[in-house]
Amino acid sequence: MTAPHTLVHLTDLHLLPAGRLLRGRLDTFDVLERTLAAIERSELRPAALLFTGDLTEAGEPGAYQRLRALVEPVAARMGTTPLYVMGNHDSRPQLREHLLGVRPSDEPHDYAVRLDGLRVVVLDTTVPGYSRGELTSGQLDWLAAELAEPAPNGTVLALHHPPLPTASRIAAAIDLRNRKELAAVLSGTDVRIVLAGHTHVVSAGAVAGIPVWTGGTTAFATGAFPAGGGESQHLCATANRVDLFDDSLIVTAMAIDAEHVATLTPAEVDDLIATIH
Repeated sequence: MTAPHTLVHLTDLHLLPAGRLLRGRLDTFDVLERTLAAIERSELRPAALLFTGDLTEAGEPGAYQRLRALVEPVAARMGTTPLYVMGNHDSRPQLREHLLGVRPSDEPHDYAVRLDGLRVVVLDTTVPGYSRGELTSGQLDWLAAELAEPAPNGTVLALHHPPLPTASRIAAAIDLRNRKELAAVLSGTDVRIVLAGHTHVVSAGAVAGIPVWTGGTTAFATGAFPAGGGESQHLCATANRVDLFDDSLIVTAMAIDAEHVATLTPAEVDDLIATIH
């Protein structure tokens, strides 16, 4: 069954300018390149490639330029739209100038787009100079005004800091501070799902009765079962697929570097289904 709307959700890329590795060992650009290649090979044609923040490690122009040079040709070949969200490792002026090619600004990077009846609202939860997340009263008012009129196929809200508690002690120290205020704005609206990143832990929850998905990252992942109050980190690049049906939705996380076991052709899939009782 084909979903009317499918999004590919990628988060926490932590890209650096050419010639530099994250923590001296991880080539985050190579990981993202392989991730996008795998998505393109699948022949999936998503409505958008949605990147929910920490696009770069330190907000450097060269990192945004590499991201733009990589993503734009892939998006053009797939016939899809790249959408970018600010993360606490990003820079509002540099993102606008070197990724989007528009005038630099320190204003929050909030906007809404329509994708054949589906609305995607991007909300900037960052606080310049800090790692925590927070929304101003002006942003909450803007969101309320945007959501006042429902979209034909509902709304997806994308932000960096998830409006959820977390099992990660590090992420809990830099979480979204006014989750209750956001929940009050979202209650009773047409928002179908909230997509986020930031924690580096694949997780799900709900805010105001709305599903929240914190996506797996293309950089390092944080373990959900740390020993003795510590924190474990792993190399486990993950892409997230969001399928929105008329009356339901599903999110699927896929480890890009998982060991390959088998590939079934469409005909083999049909034959397998025919044998299932």
